[in-house]
Amino acid sequence: MRKEYSIVSCIVFLLIYSNATFSQDNLPPVKNIFKTIKSDTSNSLWTFKKTGLLRINVVKMKGTGKLHKHPDADHTILVIKGVILAEINGKKMILRKGDMISIPAGIPHKYIVKGSEAIIVSMDAPYYDPSKTIILE
Repeated sequence: MRKEYSIVSCIVFLLIYSNATFSQDNLPPVKNIFKTIKSDTSNSLWTFKKTGLLRINVVKMKGTGKLHKHPDADHTILVIKGVILAEINGKKMILRKGDMISIPAGIPHKYIVKGSEAIIVSMDAPYYDPSKTIILE
């Protein structure tokens, strides 16, 4: 398990301290838990690492996400770009570049992107099954 988390640490370090940009050409959309600000915008997902124990994604988000929960795994995000208003179990907090939160399994949460877009690193260990995500609104 330590090896998996050292990979997470390296990716997080590189993403925070680099001027990395992400191309969005030919990338699949994120599962539809986000309402977009305009009909021509979308959310995108890049998977960096996926094993039996861990999944690391970079997600470009726009708009307001639906309130949802993951019953089968904790969910950790790190903001790489932008500002997000996170609502977690009814409490609101602002997340900016470099902020990281962990949401325990089964806790309702949603994200509201402030501005045009935000980019996050999403880390799940073990990773949740998107088909088990429960949309609450």
